[in-house]
Amino acid sequence: MNDPALTLDGGIPQKPKSSRRAFLLETLQTVVLAGLFYLVISLATARVVVDGPSMRPTLISGEWIVVNRLTYKLGSPQRGDVIVFLPPTNAQTDDLIKRVIGLPGETVEIRNGSVWINGKALEESYAAGTTAPDNRWQLGAGQLFVMGDNRQLSLDSRSFGPIPMREVVGRAWIIYWPPSEWGPLEWRNQTRSATAWLTENAFRYNIIPAFYRKGIFLPRGLGIACRSNV
Repeated sequence: MNDPALTLDGGIPQKPKSSRRAFLLETLQTVVLAGLFYLVISLATARVVVDGPSMRPTLISGEWIVVNRLTYKLGSPQRGDVIVFLPPTNAQTDDLIKRVIGLPGETVEIRNGSVWINGKALEESYAAGTTAPDNRWQLGAGQLFVMGDNRQLSLDSRSFGPIPMREVVGRAWIIYWPPSEWGPLEWRNQTRSATAWLTENAFRYNIIPAFYRKGIFLPRGLGIACRSNV
């Protein structure tokens, strides 16, 4: 004999109301937990897309990067870090991504195509192209000097000067798109040779036009922009 509490008038079995309540409660809990998880991830990281040539060969336009927002809450930027920071001029709207070259209190000098820090030449295996023009900057407390790895196609501290550390969004951490390039950016820093990459890809990416005329540096292509999707 059918239990009247479990059937409709037509004799079709009906789920208990308690089961529906449990299902709705579980769904609500799942949504809330997913929202909290997304909030935590968004507070700790940012996702940006590389847009421009100034960080070649380290980063290529179209690659998606996870940025760690917490790195500099727990420590300070180090020379060689690739960072995302707020646009330094009103003419720019997208965040920029560059490499840290000079640290607070240091003297940065460009001389004869090389970078000097406090009078000592800086070894830069990641840099592509000639670094120019010759100039000298004295960094104050809380200031960073940043440059793109593609020195002839980068708008950076050589143009807009040192940036304040408070404008730093975070450290570029993981490349997650395209899938074939997935992995920590640190891996690429260790394995990708700027000279070899330029030789193999110069014509493919058209990255070796001359922007130096009579020794004057003419920035073109501007900086590498990061459009955040959060």
